[in-house]
Amino acid sequence: MKIEKAQKTCLLIAPMSFYSYSEYLKNTLILRGYNVTVSNDEYPANNIGKIMGKLRIPLLMYLTGKKIKQQYLQGKKYNLVLIIKGRGISTELIKQLKKVSPKVVAYTYDSFRYHDAPIKWLKYADKFYTFDYLDSERHNISVIELFSSFPESLNSKKCTYEISVITRNHSDRLKYIDCVLSNLNVEKKFVYIFEQNIFTFIQNFIKNPMLYFKFRKHISFKSLPYDEYTKALHESNFTIDFAHPSQSGITIRCFEALSSGTKIITNNPFVSRYKYFNETNTIIYNNTTDPESLRSRFTQIANNIPGKHNRTISDFIEDLIS
Repeated sequence: MKIEKAQKTCLLIAPMSFYSYSEYLKNTLILRGYNVTVSNDEYPANNIGKIMGKLRIPLLMYLTGKKIKQQYLQGKKYNLVLIIKGRGISTELIKQLKKVSPKVVAYTYDSFRYHDAPIKWLKYADKFYTFDYLDSERHNISVIELFSSFPESLNSKKCTYEISVITRNHSDRLKYIDCVLSNLNVEKKFVYIFEQNIFTFIQNFIKNPMLYFKFRKHISFKSLPYDEYTKALHESNFTIDFAHPSQSGITIRCFEALSSGTKIITNNPFVSRYKYFNETNTIIYNNTTDPESLRSRFTQIANNIPGKHNRTISDFIEDLIS
């Protein structure tokens, strides 16, 4: 009689509304032999929960802990618990997770200045990683880079657009976009600016009413469908990346550009720490840079066809759980 080996189990705790990345992570873990259960990283899993998280309301941790313990922990055992971001996680919940799993691994793609909840509980996890270089240095934790979710078999490069902007509106992102586009004055461009909800709309409109009017045709309350996003980024010669002022980590956008042979213009000087971002495919431009330097670099590398490098979700998961 053949005895089948029991399948490994994983509880993946991750933001389920952050595009479809929780699904990509789940599918990658399944390919690695795990039976995966997915939980949101904060409850209630709606705009109320997001607002509570942004405002750092302690009730969020209580509600999240209660929901996860009741629905995902009672009577359960897991070979692995993998936490991504974890804004609603508490020290007490980490201790409960360790009772049902021998391995609790956590990762954040936000800086502690922007999302500081893990500072209270990171030492209780078996492993904790960050994407943020400065947090890594300040708190003596390891950096694991993000990834590209693009398929490895993209079509051959075709530049329909000189430059693309595909982004969620926050902080000074609109100002940065306007500065880059105004200084370059390109004709063929793809601009799609996602406004998350009415609250962010009011906040961003009050901050930049004139820019809101200028870009009004490009602002939407619906996120760009993934296949349209992939197509637009892949068919761009350049794309604009804006790192939040409180973060030093490299964004997913940069890795997706790298995997599609699209050059980037970014305000983040830390991209140069990853060896595949270099002078052939990257322009670092911020508010202290001479605009003439931007125009010169843009012209200089516009006709370059940079080599592709694809850091996959599988690479990311391997780094996390190995």
